[in-house]
Amino acid sequence: MAINIKYRPLKAFLLAIHTGSFTHAASQLGVTQPSFTALIQDLEDVLGLRLFERTTRSISLTSAGQDFYARVQRPIADLEEAYRSLADLAAVRRGTVALGALPSTALTLLPMAAGSLRRVHPALKVRVVEAHNDELLAMLRTNQIEFAVAAQAEPAPDLTFVPLAEDCFCAVYPAGHPLGDEPDTLHWRDVLRYDLILLSQGSNARQQFDRAVRDEVGAPITALRYDVTNMGTAAGMVRQGLGVSVLPRMALPELNLTGLCCTPLGDASARRYIGVLHRRDRSLSPAAQAFIAQLETSLIDISQHLLPMPPLPIG
Repeated sequence: MAINIKYRPLKAFLLAIHTGSFTHAASQLGVTQPSFTALIQDLEDVLGLRLFERTTRSISLTSAGQDFYARVQRPIADLEEAYRSLADLAAVRRGTVALGALPSTALTLLPMAAGSLRRVHPALKVRVVEAHNDELLAMLRTNQIEFAVAAQAEPAPDLTFVPLAEDCFCAVYPAGHPLGDEPDTLHWRDVLRYDLILLSQGSNARQQFDRAVRDEVGAPITALRYDVTNMGTAAGMVRQGLGVSVLPRMALPELNLTGLCCTPLGDASARRYIGVLHRRDRSLSPAAQAFIAQLETSLIDISQHLLPMPPLPIG
């Protein structure tokens, strides 16, 4: 004989047990108490067994109810987990994710991750905003973006930072430049001897450079000649012999470096962590989690094309 048992009466049965009250269970299920009682009655009618002993003050399981509970608790939990998993998958397939990124990560990491995500979830919509670190933090706090791929900022109680990779800054100079005669690792003091082509104020690279120069003991006076917005512009000006630039290691594979040399800076102050920043009071959507998973995978591929990280300074 076929038995037609629906999910909703089973859920009502489990809620009644977990709350110990038809009233509380009805509230959790979002129905009136008479409607809730009718659901339990329907289940008992289908089974042909009484599941609860009810009084005006309390409810308790009958022996049949206890046996039924032992048999259905795990299958219903598995069913709900399967439903949540499929719902999350559907959210990734049909969802939208808005994120922000530093120019250095937008140049190399994001295109690869977005391309991989498109192949796996072609209906997922992605909106990327490219901005400086401080601007990304402001957009996070005002809900303009869900997360940011950015450099580690000062600790903030409202934000969470999950590191993805360590990065460093590199000196970029023309072939044949005196910097090429130095060891495999350069330092801030080495590049400060020359005219500099630096990224503009507000960029993470410029902030890190300014802090490092300020903290360098006995650093020579810097002859800043050009202040540019685009990393490609900086590389082009270096190629013309107009000076030396300091650019993020992660961005170098996507720049035109024909005729140029790049050497990592070994100072501790020339290192940074790139990671995911998001609001602590908000959970990342399934779509955002899927994108971050692709970022992690893409980093493995990109790392094969990056200059080796310099050794950490001793002391």
